[in-house]
Amino acid sequence: MRLCNKKAVITGGARGIGRAIAELFVSEGARVYVLDCREEELSSLQAIPGFTAGGSRTAVCDLTDEASVDRVTNAIEQEWGALDILVNNAGIAVREPFLQIPADHWDRIMNVNVGAMFRLSQWASNIMAHQEKGGVIINMSSKNGLAGSTYLAHYNASKGAVELLTRSMAAELAPYGIRVNAVAPGFIDTSINDDLKKDGEQPLNLGELAARTPMKRLGTPREVANVFLFLASDEASYVTGTTILVDGGHLANAADF
Repeated sequence: MRLCNKKAVITGGARGIGRAIAELFVSEGARVYVLDCREEELSSLQAIPGFTAGGSRTAVCDLTDEASVDRVTNAIEQEWGALDILVNNAGIAVREPFLQIPADHWDRIMNVNVGAMFRLSQWASNIMAHQEKGGVIINMSSKNGLAGSTYLAHYNASKGAVELLTRSMAAELAPYGIRVNAVAPGFIDTSINDDLKKDGEQPLNLGELAARTPMKRLGTPREVANVFLFLASDEASYVTGTTILVDGGHLANAADF
């Protein structure tokens, strides 16, 4: 088992890629603390084989509410007293024209996708920096943080910020034995894409996007989770400050767009 006895916090883990990460980490021996604002979906994680028996936990947490975050992080510290892995997976997106983006949409996307990541990373780093073994932080980026696109200016900007936050953290935290990396998925078959298909004047056409991807299909949450597992494990012991694309070759095919 690649994560035997490791303690990992995963945000946005009630569904989609976050859930796939939680399931895979538990199967590899980790004890996970899954945070999400969706209480009903979060409770279904108890059915994951080995989840409860292995000492894993869930907590309802609104990452935009500092009091909620403080309550949960304090509880984790009191229960565990140590932390090996932080997965900053939580994120939101809305498709809408740049000229019509409301200020509150911009603020909320930045707060969830970047602000919460910063706050949780700072909390986790302060624990890891005082551990002899250091730790690992893995941030959820996106292929949209590496190239522009229409109708997602706020989301794209937030993921661009994730890219530089990841590299800056990696450079500064390396002396403490903390590795920081990011994973940038392309078009993955998840509920967030189901939502985006219905958004705005230009709904997302996943069939068209899959056709423009060299592998001619959407990715799966498990395929993304596999990369998180690699980065969390000792197999990636000399990997920090980088982003791994999981996009079926989508960005490599940019000239054909």
